[in-house]
Amino acid sequence: MSTIFAAKAAPVGDKLRGGYYTPEPIARFVATWVAEAGSRLLEPSCGNGAILSFLSQLGTAEGVELFPEEADKARQATGSEVHTSDFFSWFTPHRRGQYDGVAGNPPYIRFGSWDEKYRLPAFDLMRSEGLNPTRLTNAWLPFVVASVAAVRDGGRVGLVLPAELLQVSYAAELRAYLIDRCSDVTVISFSDLVFPGILQEVVLLLAVKGNGPASIRTVEVADATQLNEVTLDGSAIRAPLHESEKWTKYFMSATQIEALRELRTDARLSPFSQYATVNVGVVTGRNSYFCLTDEQATDLQISDYTIPLLARSAQMSGVRFTTSDLAAQTNLGARTRLLAISPSVAKGEHPALDSYIELGELEEVHLGYKCSIRQKWWSVPSTAVPDGFMLRQISTVVRLTANQAGATSTDTVHRVFTRPGVSMGRLAVVALNSISIAMSEILGRSYGGGLLELEPSEAASLPIPNPNLVSDELIETIDRLLRQGLISEAIHAVDAAVLIEGAGFSEDQVKSARDASHRLLQRRLRRGKKALPSNRS
Repeated sequence: MSTIFAAKAAPVGDKLRGGYYTPEPIARFVATWVAEAGSRLLEPSCGNGAILSFLSQLGTAEGVELFPEEADKARQATGSEVHTSDFFSWFTPHRRGQYDGVAGNPPYIRFGSWDEKYRLPAFDLMRSEGLNPTRLTNAWLPFVVASVAAVRDGGRVGLVLPAELLQVSYAAELRAYLIDRCSDVTVISFSDLVFPGILQEVVLLLAVKGNGPASIRTVEVADATQLNEVTLDGSAIRAPLHESEKWTKYFMSATQIEALRELRTDARLSPFSQYATVNVGVVTGRNSYFCLTDEQATDLQISDYTIPLLARSAQMSGVRFTTSDLAAQTNLGARTRLLAISPSVAKGEHPALDSYIELGELEEVHLGYKCSIRQKWWSVPSTAVPDGFMLRQISTVVRLTANQAGATSTDTVHRVFTRPGVSMGRLAVVALNSISIAMSEILGRSYGGGLLELEPSEAASLPIPNPNLVSDELIETIDRLLRQGLISEAIHAVDAAVLIEGAGFSEDQVKSARDASHRLLQRRLRRGKKALPSNRS
């Protein structure tokens, strides 16, 4: 196993099978809310019974658990009937609509780690409800669908789910399903992480089955200890039928949501894809091996087989990444060289290169998945030099920069290729406006550490004004402001010159977008990494 060239650890134990212990305040809250619908209650993945124990105190509860040892613990702890079975094999058609409430913490298992014999009946259940599962479908999605199918009209579903529910594309059909099949949906989110030692951010889904479209409300608390003080009678916003858009927007006010809906379809804005394509950065298979400092490449005598590299988003300081910027990073010892060996290069012709390849094999770099599927593991494909770069993971606001250094990037930064006649410098500036920034918060996916991630498909749909509205003088101004760290000043300058003066948006429209983006940004940045002790389901 490589010790020099570190790789990510594979999931094991609880992480692999998707089981985590539910904090007691969450278990109690979800069970109590669900039981208000009636006494016939179900926990579809009960683990050792943390949620089921509360359900059993409030009604006639039964649970289902795949693992026999966990099922035994749940029986002993709760005294309830617990079926040792795969839930989707147990959940036969006659059980649909038979429960007043369903509460649980479904497993989080990715497609590749999910045993096919359990996955197939889960996917069949989704198809029977009109959904189309894919290789991106995680195990928790069919549990949500089954939970809704299990309750009667007016019944309640209370689930502990990954915050991915709100924003990932593979949950888009599920969001539409919930809107169409429920009359009321409340999402409770936490500004602090609530599972000890786990960076997975969670939300509580509280849904009432009934005629849609659902009215949606969001509630945010610091952590699970504040659930005792939560009130669920706040204002709700009625969603359009069949809407599959991300639910991040429901953390804004109704006025802000309506304003952004109008702006998103405004003819003065076009999708980013009209001006450029966005691709992921170079996927090396092991950055610690393929990304080198200039000194390392020189000492190893392999500089001729490397190309300039923008390795980290922190290296994007202005709207242009210049040869001077690259040199400054090189002088700081950053990894600014990418090993980019042509497939035509053969072993045995270049002794220094052969030695480095042999070192990689000694350290088992070639056994990693991405490397192992290549004909020549040490030849990285798709190292094209782009016209510019876009942040993939965003701490504050979406940023782009023109590539004037002839560099490429790893997959920590997206590569941007402009369409004919489009200036990358103008494109980098025009995207730095309040409307596009607000839209990026809705289109992207945020994480517990406060980062926003835009995937290429999401970046492609980002609405932006025409880059030709940007003058050469504005490029210079914005580059200078960004290099000084004056991001807010740069955004205001673009708003004034591009949105208001150039495109003709009103000051009220721009202010509404700015307020919305600020609200979503502050919510994202508030989220910390504190966790609460727990006991399990």
